[in-house]
Amino acid sequence: MASIPLGLYLWKRIKEIGVSTIMGVPGDFNLEILDYIFQVEGLNWVSSANELNAAYAADGYARVKGTPGVFVTTHGVGEMSAINGVAGSYSEQIKTIHVVGQTTRAMQKQRMLIHHSIDNDPDHQVYSKMSEGARVASAILMDPKTAPGEIDRVIRECFIQSRPVYIFMPLDMCWEQIPANLLDAPIDISLPVDISAQDTAVSAIIEELSKAQSPCLFIDGLVQRHGAGKETRQLAEKLNIPVYCANMSKAIIDETAEYHVGLYNGMISAPGVTDAFHTHDLVLVFGSIPADTNTGGFTRKIDPQKSIDVRPFDVIIKGKTYPKTFIKPLTAALVASEPKCATQPDIPLLPGIVTPQNSPTDRLVQSHVWHQLTKFLRPNDVVIAETGTPTFGLSDCAFPAQIRWLTQTYYGSIGWATPAALGAELALHELAAEQGEPRGRTILVTGDGSFGLTMQEMGTMITYRDRVKPVVFMINNSGYTIERVIHGARQPYNDVNNLAFKHILPLFQHPSPDEHYALAKDPAELEKVITSKVFMEPSVLALCEIVLDKLDVPWRLSAQIALRGKAAVEYLYEEGFSGWEKKDEVPEEWVDGKSLIGNESGSYWGEVQNQGKKG
Repeated sequence: MASIPLGLYLWKRIKEIGVSTIMGVPGDFNLEILDYIFQVEGLNWVSSANELNAAYAADGYARVKGTPGVFVTTHGVGEMSAINGVAGSYSEQIKTIHVVGQTTRAMQKQRMLIHHSIDNDPDHQVYSKMSEGARVASAILMDPKTAPGEIDRVIRECFIQSRPVYIFMPLDMCWEQIPANLLDAPIDISLPVDISAQDTAVSAIIEELSKAQSPCLFIDGLVQRHGAGKETRQLAEKLNIPVYCANMSKAIIDETAEYHVGLYNGMISAPGVTDAFHTHDLVLVFGSIPADTNTGGFTRKIDPQKSIDVRPFDVIIKGKTYPKTFIKPLTAALVASEPKCATQPDIPLLPGIVTPQNSPTDRLVQSHVWHQLTKFLRPNDVVIAETGTPTFGLSDCAFPAQIRWLTQTYYGSIGWATPAALGAELALHELAAEQGEPRGRTILVTGDGSFGLTMQEMGTMITYRDRVKPVVFMINNSGYTIERVIHGARQPYNDVNNLAFKHILPLFQHPSPDEHYALAKDPAELEKVITSKVFMEPSVLALCEIVLDKLDVPWRLSAQIALRGKAAVEYLYEEGFSGWEKKDEVPEEWVDGKSLIGNESGSYWGEVQNQGKKG
């Protein structure tokens, strides 16, 4: 019987599920495993600057391509460096596969003091135990007879649960021979749909819709995470009822459509949006992520008795749970059922987007910048906003149709966006080459503080410039502005990265650094950048540095931070976490929710957290 090495089997399976690029960092316990990548036609390797960046890049790749993002590290030092990135993918429900090259089975059995170990009698599996909370499945490949099935199992779980999985391969396992015909049967990555349970849930949704006088749709981020974007857009078209979105779900629904109302973020919404939202007698909620940063500090209120909550693995209708469903096929079944409402509700006519502030002629302000950058966007672009002012600033802008919006608003690990842009660009390149999709641009909007953590990946983007050519807008506001408005407006710990950013491109041996770097300090300079051919039609990475004041923030960010005291106290009390027996015992100054911009004493949030720990 013909046989193949297990290492080759692994990469053939990875290519089979639609992955064409593997990222990571070589190390002495994964080198032979990496060799087999080059034996699989159409599978490419991209060397990352470090393991954390590789995890971030795999996250960005997965969000755009819809397949898992796959990356490789080495035993101990490599896998530990990556774990923060994996945790972010777990938190935000992103499909990633982390392949770890381990010490050989003999080394593990004899508990040898091999480098990268952390004890004098080392358990070589200690690191695999550390990542248990950041994965939904793992395979430690010790037996050639069971290893192929284990690889198939964890890949399937990655698709079903839309979260990270690990494959731990001892170095000597990669050349173990296994039957080649195991590849004849493809991996089953289909969702285990219970048709009866799904039909029951769909019927219940249709019944509620048929009684509703003024229903609406509320779309959130898990729609995209679980691949239900297309079906949700079809449902919005079919129903033609008012549609609202969250910070994390911008652009899933066409924001130019007549039925798109706007971003509902609780008390931090554009004029009229909150009032309009609360006129509806039924809310169809799809893919909710009820995190503080995605709900206006928990001020987004949706009455469970007036809502249908379609979640990744079940549906809750007015408090009753319908289990054993999956959001993507259920939404498709709902579209096919031709749902109708009792009446066709009017689409609210609202003032819409908050009017952008004009910049002074000699300098730029945030509200002006975000709306200018929106004019730069085109259909099929991917917009990646770093945690901080870019996320809150761009949330207020109306995007053109067919935009992909990527943020890490829930987990919020600063530095994520730059490597994620690498992964997104690789995915766009592959989608254009393999599926004929229009080749949009990756537009990365980051800040100087976040950029400083992971800027090494700019070098990777320039190295692989045959397929990677993002446009980078880097907001230079002299450090951690988002942290300044939370606490310590003028404290030195928020002052970072006093760098001359114009030297970044030459540092990484950009082929034409002078042409592809621009500095924008006033409106005229920014206008020149966003209308230039170098940035409109990038042939290689282009970087624009936008200079803003260190205490200038988007209105959504300052409003959310101003709410944190009041909202946090109320949330802690209502959820039973606080130590106060009566709500009126809460100190008045903690509930005040004063603006924190320039407040040298910092926020009330830390005091609220401390008080909450008493309960």
